Amino acid sequence: MKKRIFILIGLATISSITVYALSNNFNFDTSKLSFTSDSKKGNVVDNFNPNYNLTYSISSENKELEDEIKNLTKKTTYLLFGKFNNTDESSENYYKRHKDWLDLRYNPKVPKDDNNPLGLDTSSQEYQDDLVSGLAIPQIFNQANEMGLLYNSYGDIRVTFNDDVIISSITLPNVKIKEQSKEDPMKYDYIETNYIMYYYYKKLNDEWKLYYLYGESTDEVNNYFSGIESSETKGSMAIAPSYESKLGTVYDFSKLERMTEEELNNIYNTNINNIVYLNSYYNNMVVTSANGFFIGNGLVVTTWNFIEKSLINAQYITVKDSNLNTFEIDGIVTANPTTDVVVIKLKRSDTPIVKIGESSSLKVEDPIITISSKSSTGALVQTGIVISNSGYVQTSIPLSNSDEGSPLFNKNGKVVGINTSKSTNASVSIAISSEVLKEIQNKFLNINFKDIESIPFNDLKEKYYYIKYDDESVINNIPKNRWEEYVKIGNIEKTINLELVKASYKDGIVSLRYKNGISKYLNSMQLSSAFKEQLLKDGYKVIMDDISKSVYQNNKYQIIIMDEFDYLIVVMVKL
Repeated sequence: MKKRIFILIGLATISSITVYALSNNFNFDTSKLSFTSDSKKGNVVDNFNPNYNLTYSISSENKELEDEIKNLTKKTTYLLFGKFNNTDESSENYYKRHKDWLDLRYNPKVPKDDNNPLGLDTSSQEYQDDLVSGLAIPQIFNQANEMGLLYNSYGDIRVTFNDDVIISSITLPNVKIKEQSKEDPMKYDYIETNYIMYYYYKKLNDEWKLYYLYGESTDEVNNYFSGIESSETKGSMAIAPSYESKLGTVYDFSKLERMTEEELNNIYNTNINNIVYLNSYYNNMVVTSANGFFIGNGLVVTTWNFIEKSLINAQYITVKDSNLNTFEIDGIVTANPTTDVVVIKLKRSDTPIVKIGESSSLKVEDPIITISSKSSTGALVQTGIVISNSGYVQTSIPLSNSDEGSPLFNKNGKVVGINTSKSTNASVSIAISSEVLKEIQNKFLNINFKDIESIPFNDLKEKYYYIKYDDESVINNIPKNRWEEYVKIGNIEKTINLELVKASYKDGIVSLRYKNGISKYLNSMQLSSAFKEQLLKDGYKVIMDDISKSVYQNNKYQIIIMDEFDYLIVVMVKL
């Protein structure tokens, strides 16, 4: 990491990643719920040959420390932006928040130097860090106040370890920020977007302190993707321009800058035929897309996230190579939902194989390359540097949702990771280490291709979603007087015409689980439209609304609606 002085100019609007797990989005402990998706992920793995189980795991270096940083991240966000929907804050609370914010600053003791006019050793790391945090921390607070940012929940929080620095990112979904009106420069309009903040913490006197932070807007990243997607052309290499992120003030990009176009061409030419594009379809319309690559003869690796979304929403999957040749799928061989990998077997085995490198040898600021397709028509080369290498490989390459499953290469053109769905649509991305890929190759290296067992996509869909829970019994522990209160919300008994299989009440929280027995191919969220319309008529505001999760709220209740495979989940929280 660079030892240099920089001035943080402006609080950039912050970029968003797709929120995959918004457990912190709710005002209750999700462990109180009687159902989880993890159990079903375990059930799908049980369908595969047990000899194919992928056991390599990437665990936190220190779970207790990770939890501590997550709590610190929430505190930092509160001190920066105030409480949820902070529209009417007292001056007393504002000044206290400001003081606590300044107290959070990393301000190490700078060594003295009597020969320096300042009396300080200005060449020391302590001086550099003190200057950085002394400029950034107060400035950001003032700019955040001017933005008038309003947020309503904490989204996904990710923590990565990097030498003496811990980096955390927090997604703030559906925030509102002030923007100068184009029609009247003297007025402001509120725009809605998603935000992600990045915080850098360093330890001082046994306490983690904030010494740098930055952020980007969804629009910035999406505009970048829109600009480079059009450069994808079948059969030719396109190199994407570097994304102008805020990381250049913290990291040294000189190793990457020294890479030549000839070196990138060699990596592209060596690997382009190893890469595949995957699409899943419902009624001949693309539902979701991903990338992948040949990890063995007739074997493709991609992300579990892609397969899971396809099992939920699609009828079939297609696989094409860079020349747009289509490969017929034999089935799914194995998966590890925890590390986000899955292995697919094709009908034919005459495929190339990538060369796996050592992700453990990657160092911070090493150049890194990925080749992927955002449009499924051509390949695009993107470059960046390693930001962190602790279990997962975090890089400065911004990736879109469809880039998940693409290979990550070192400067020698060997695969050192597979880009995951864990961080997309942001200026940083996360790849699974090559240790996971080595396990896959070693497991199937000595098995004859014809003997590799797989489960056809539709069979897995049937087993996974529609057989295991046929005998599920109704569990209902909601007291009658409580149900009489909650049943009025959205006129739920009339607006959701599905079989109620579980209902529970605890500490002001009602959780309802409905069975989707109407259609195997209808997303359960589609069956909640009447309920959601009634909530709007009753004055509820939309806090979040996407394909798998919606949140509605008024001054008394928060309503969470989730799709869990062939179930519709409704959670009612009394505020």
